[in-house]
Amino acid sequence: MSDDKPLDYDHLLSHAQALFSASTVAVIHTPDEIIHIDIDGHRYTFEIGSDDDEYLFTDGKSAFSIPLMEIDWDS
Repeated sequence: MSDDKPLDYDHLLSHAQALFSASTVAVIHTPDEIIHIDIDGHRYTFEIGSDDDEYLFTDGKSAFSIPLMEIDWDS
């Protein structure tokens, strides 16, 4: 992925890989501000803009969460 990847890309990827260590994980950010995480080709979705205190990814039947990324705006 290029240097212009979203700020939370590495955060989401590392947490998803830790949760699903034996799986192939892909993080997809869409232009309409939706984040997908594909686990072995199975898609989970999070819609950006919700007021959650975590990223909650769901496929409509099951779900998993990833803590929000903490950003140090002073750095």
